[in-house]
Amino acid sequence: LILSLISLSFSAALGIDRVAAVGLQTLLYLLYFLAFEGTYGKTPGKHFLGLVVVTVRGNPCEYREAAIRTVLRLIDGIPGALYIVGLVAIYLTDERQRLGDMAADTVVVRAAERGEQL
Repeated sequence: LILSLISLSFSAALGIDRVAAVGLQTLLYLLYFLAFEGTYGKTPGKHFLGLVVVTVRGNPCEYREAAIRTVLRLIDGIPGALYIVGLVAIYLTDERQRLGDMAADTVVVRAAERGEQL
């Protein structure tokens, strides 16, 4: 919702059409995940829920892993499919990974399991 409002504001201010606004919104959406997960290993939402993204070996998520997860987010969350691809992948994998996690060798865990304090 916030990204939609931001992109609509930018598109109105810049005088760009709806297609460009959707492209801008998608770019901002992807940059959000890349920036937060690549820098901190978690988005504000994951932080609020006490979750963190780590590699399957337990190392911190870095930009490489975050970029892979972020790009595959487009497949996991195919527009209009309500994240069904990602949900099916999470349901079928032992580590509850979506496609982006499998490709990046990452997993989302509770921060407390890693000894992190919120």
